[in-house]
Amino acid sequence: MRDPRPARSPSSSVNRRKFLTVTGAGVAGTSLLTMLEARQAPAQIKGTTLRILQWSAWYDKFAKEWGDKNGVKVRVDHIPHLDIPARMAAEFAAGAGHDIIYNGSSILTRLYYKNLVDLTDIADAAGKKYGGWIPAARSLVEVEGRWFGLPIFYILAPMLYRKDLFDASNLKYPDTWELARVAARTLKPKGHPTGIALSQCADANLFWRSMFFSHGGTEATPSGDQPTLDSKELREFLKFAKALFDEGMTPEVFSWDDASDNRYLASGIACWVHDAISAYRTTEDTNPPVFSNTFLGLEPQGLPGKRVSVAAPNVWMVWKFSKNQQAAKEWLSYLIDNDLEGMVQSRGYNMPYLNDRYKKPMPVIGTDPKLQILQDFPKIVAFYGYPGPSTTPIQEIVNTFIFPDMITKFCRGQSMEDAIKWGVGEYRRIYAKHKQA
Repeated sequence: MRDPRPARSPSSSVNRRKFLTVTGAGVAGTSLLTMLEARQAPAQIKGTTLRILQWSAWYDKFAKEWGDKNGVKVRVDHIPHLDIPARMAAEFAAGAGHDIIYNGSSILTRLYYKNLVDLTDIADAAGKKYGGWIPAARSLVEVEGRWFGLPIFYILAPMLYRKDLFDASNLKYPDTWELARVAARTLKPKGHPTGIALSQCADANLFWRSMFFSHGGTEATPSGDQPTLDSKELREFLKFAKALFDEGMTPEVFSWDDASDNRYLASGIACWVHDAISAYRTTEDTNPPVFSNTFLGLEPQGLPGKRVSVAAPNVWMVWKFSKNQQAAKEWLSYLIDNDLEGMVQSRGYNMPYLNDRYKKPMPVIGTDPKLQILQDFPKIVAFYGYPGPSTTPIQEIVNTFIFPDMITKFCRGQSMEDAIKWGVGEYRRIYAKHKQA
C-alpha cells in the first residue's frame, strides 16, 4: 500500500516509503477564495507561526494559502510515516517541537493523551455539521469520553484482481477468502501468484488482520481491556494463512515493503493483491494493458457474511506544549471542512470519516465504475484492536509488528503452537505492562 501521489525528492533517505506529495495542490482562483472566506479565523492568531509535522503533503500549498489569508506563517515539515513514533517520543521528552503532529497507520493517541490538547469541541462541531462520524473513528482518538485527536482520512484496502486471468481459468470473482486462495493456487503454476507482505511493514499489520477478523477472530475485548488473540479462530486462520502462502505465494513476501504489492500488480505478475488503490493507480500509470483488466472487489468474506476491512487510519493531534494551540485548532477545523479536497488531490485515496461525505457519487471514486464499490466500505471498516478501541497496549503491539511476526514464524516453518505461544505471550506481556503503569 503506497500513497499514489507523485513523489517529491526528500533531503534525506527514507525507509520503506518515500515522501509523497501532490503537485498543484489547492484550488485555484475564485473557488479557493470562496473556501477561505467560508471560515474567518480569529484575529488573535495573526502574526503567529504554526508548525505541522506530516507524512504526505497534498496540502502544502493549501496550508500556505490558509496561512496567508489569516496572517499565520505555516511551516510543514515532512517525515516518513514509520519514523513518526520515534519523533513523537523525542518531542515529548523535549517538551518542544511541532504544534500539530500527524499519526499514520500507527496511532499513539492513548499513549500521549495526557500531553495532547482536547479536540472534542472540533470533533463535535464537525460531527453535527456533517452527519456524525463513522463508528470506527471514535475508537482511534477517544480517551475517557474526550477526543485527543482529529481523524481526517483513512486508507482502504480492497481486493484488486486480474479479471482476464480469472476468466481464462474459469475462476469465480474472489468474494470470499477461500475463492481468493483457489485463484492463487490455480494461477501460481501459470506464473501468476499472489502476495501479502510477511515483514515488518504497515501492510502486513493491516491486511492479515483483515483476513483474521473476517474469519471471526478478534484481538481484544469490546472494552479493550483484555487480549483475545488465543482462540480457535486464530488457529483456523493460521491454517488458512499458511495454506495461502504455501499454495499461492513465493518467499519474496518475507522481504516486501509497503510498495512491493503495488509493483507486483503493475508488473503483470500478480493474479490479485489486497491493497490500497495506490496499486490501482500505479498500474494505471505504468502498465495500461494490465490496468484495463484490473478490477476491485469488497473485502472478501472469511466466515459466511463476515467482512471486516482493517483500514490505515490517519489522525492529527496538537501537543499541549504547543505555543499556538488556537491557530492549530483553527487549521484543523478548516482542514476537516475541506477534507473532500484531500480526496480529490489524492485521486480517491483519502477516505473521509464523516457520514455525509458518503453521499453518492463521491468525488473521484463515484465517477469511476471500477472504484464505485469503495463507497460501500464504511460499514465494514475497522481499526487495530477490533472489536475494541485502539488502546495503548494495542498501539505498542502494532508498532512492534507482533501480529504479522507471529504469522511469519509459522509460514517460515515454526510449529503453529510455538508461533501462537510466542504471539499470545507478547500480547499478554504488553497488556500486563500497561496495567501496572
